[in-house]
Amino acid sequence: MPLTKVKRKPKSLNPKITLLYGAPKVGKSTVLSQLKDCLILDTENGSDMLEGYIENINSREELLEFYKSAKDGHEYKYFALDTVDKLVEWIEKSILKEYQIESINDLPYGKGFGLVRSKVLNHIKKLSSLAPHLIIIGHRKTAVAIDNSTAIEPESLDISGKLKNMIMAACDAIGYIFRDEEEALMVSFKSGLALEAGSRCAHLRGEIFPFDWDLIYKKEKEKVSKK
Repeated sequence: MPLTKVKRKPKSLNPKITLLYGAPKVGKSTVLSQLKDCLILDTENGSDMLEGYIENINSREELLEFYKSAKDGHEYKYFALDTVDKLVEWIEKSILKEYQIESINDLPYGKGFGLVRSKVLNHIKKLSSLAPHLIIIGHRKTAVAIDNSTAIEPESLDISGKLKNMIMAACDAIGYIFRDEEEALMVSFKSGLALEAGSRCAHLRGEIFPFDWDLIYKKEKEKVSKK
């Protein structure tokens, strides 16, 4: 049977997985607490002074228990992992314990780093499957000049190696949070020579604006059923 030429419309307007990163204390956790129907999975006890829907997760084991509870049902539209850095740390420690080694480098042929990558991405995939939207919060790595070159290593998520690139590739939108000269909280989805950001979503691609959840997650048009 021959193929039929049919143009498909977008299935979704908003990002399924969003990565937001920025400097410490810039206000990442605060804006999370202001997002309606968002459950913050606080891995660094950084939300103790905030009001909101907050679940303190202090270990990988507690995160696994959370999955079981969330699978039974919940009323949240968003899960926010605050931060992914802590998840990476827990997974590295679990691998060291499992293989009885002192360093990830001790596993030959890069096996340790491969295990970390696959396990971190599996956790992100699991969290994403349990809520309509997942927000990943991370720390930043500042831009630096590359030795003996005019090139710049751009400001980015502070996770090393291939794992950073794989996390970013899994996200539909990557935003950099910062304060402007007037101390207003801003978010940039515009990538440049000194910054890694971007989005698959048309309304975010290349945009820089004062932080506003309504500008990130637009209201989806209701699907009208044909009788």
